[in-house]
Amino acid sequence: MVKLTMESLTELEVEMEEKQGRWSAAKKAEVVLRLLRGELIDAVSRECEVTVETLTRWREDFIAAGVAGLKGKTLEEVRIAALEKKIGQQAMELELHEKKDQFIRSRGGRSSK
Repeated sequence: MVKLTMESLTELEVEMEEKQGRWSAAKKAEVVLRLLRGELIDAVSRECEVTVETLTRWREDFIAAGVAGLKGKTLEEVRIAALEKKIGQQAMELELHEKKDQFIRSRGGRSSK
């Protein structure tokens, strides 16, 4: 008969989650801390069988959550602020392109569209 302890159940759950492609927040944090300590992302990616893109996203989320906590904001509020900033930048770029096209057309040239 196999005796299951809480520790062996936890290890089994982690192993099952990893096989199913799901990582607990604690395991993600452990991996992200390795990256922040200077381990190479390619090596961690190979070892953990997780894409570099996924590790990068975990690291960015981890840092954003820390910043949010220091600002007294939720991660969602920080993400919304970042998206609003990006929308503002894109609106300015669009306006510049439109003004450039207007200028070119007024001088008899071709537009960039």
